[in-house]
Amino acid sequence: METRLISQPAVKLAPDVEWINECYPAQGRHEHVSVYLIRTASKYLIIDSGSYYHRESIRRRILEATGQLGLGAIILSHADYPHAGNVSAFRREWGEIDVIASSGVPELQGLPYAKKSKIGGSLEVFGRKFSFIDPPLADRSHTSWIYDHGSGVLFTADGMGNYHHPGQCGLTFGEFPGGVPLTDIYDFHRTALVWLRYVDPARLRARLESIYAQFDIAYIAPIHGNPIAIQDLGTFMDRLIEAAERITNEYQVGY
Repeated sequence: METRLISQPAVKLAPDVEWINECYPAQGRHEHVSVYLIRTASKYLIIDSGSYYHRESIRRRILEATGQLGLGAIILSHADYPHAGNVSAFRREWGEIDVIASSGVPELQGLPYAKKSKIGGSLEVFGRKFSFIDPPLADRSHTSWIYDHGSGVLFTADGMGNYHHPGQCGLTFGEFPGGVPLTDIYDFHRTALVWLRYVDPARLRARLESIYAQFDIAYIAPIHGNPIAIQDLGTFMDRLIEAAERITNEYQVGY
C-alpha cells in the first residue's frame, strides 16, 4: 500500500466554501481525493466524503472548520470508495445525517437511507439550492456534477482533474506559475478516463461550454485536481482539449 501524504491546510474558495484537500502518491506525483465543506444558513455539509484512508484527517479538519459542530449532510457525486468511503463513519459520528446520492437506486450501492437526486434536477438542502448535472467526464454511469447556487462553485468528479507535484497540494490553478501544466492534465485524464480515446474533442468542448453557459460559475472544484477560478477556466479548457486530442490521436480508434 502506498504511503499517505500529510494533509494540507484547508483553502477557502468562497466565504462559505472550503476545500479540504487530501492526496496520494500517484504516477510519480500526487493525486487529490478531496472533499468540499459548505456552510449553509443552518448547518454544514460536504460534497463527497473522501477516502477512508484519510478519514481521521478529514474528520479533524471538519471539526476544526465547523467549531466542533460537525456535519448535517453529505452530497455524493457517486458512491465509489474514494468519494463515499466515510459515509457510514460520519453518520456514526454525527448522527443520521442526510445523504444525497446520485444513483436512482441508492440501496443497491449500500445507501438505503440516502435521498435521491435527479440528473437535470435540483434539490434544496438546508435552504440552499443544488443542481445535478449529467457529466461529460466521469468514470461511472451513476455520477453527477453538482452546482452550488449559493457560491457559484461547480463540483466535478471525476473529470477536470490533474496530477500535481509535492508543494502544490493546496494551490489553485491560478497559483501555479503559468497554471497547471498540460502534462499533468493529460496524464491524469489518460489514466483515469480511458474511454477518452473514443471521444471527439470538439464535441467534448461544446458539451462542457454548454454547461458553463447554464450557470454563473465562480470556481470549478474537481475532486481529483486543483480548483480552477473562472478567470483561469479558458486556459484550463485549452489544455484539457489539447490533452483529449493527444489521447485520441494516440489510439487512432477505427470504425
